[in-house]
Amino acid sequence: KAYKALGYDINLYGLEVRGLERDHVVMDGQRILSVKGLIANVENDRRKIPWLRFALLGPAGEELYSWTLDTSSKPMLGPGETTSFVTRVSAPPEAAQSLQIRFARANEIGLNTAP
Repeated sequence: KAYKALGYDINLYGLEVRGLERDHVVMDGQRILSVKGLIANVENDRRKIPWLRFALLGPAGEELYSWTLDTSSKPMLGPGETTSFVTRVSAPPEAAQSLQIRFARANEIGLNTAP
């Protein structure tokens, strides 16, 4: 946060989330949100892929629901490599207006929360 406040864009992970696609479908009468994308290694050395954290935000930016995704199907990425991910949520909150995605902190891994 300190570097960002000074105008520096520091990427501690050496990874980027790219090519996001969101789809809303109804299966057996239930709404489902599907999120797909890529994780890319933008550095010149191998990188471990951390879990991803997703949050659905309400109209005032408040967090309505969050979940994490284990990305260990391919735990390391070589320079320039990418791997894909997909996650689904049944019955997402009706008030959700935006989606936030970031790498999960250690204390968030494995959590699904609704305030």
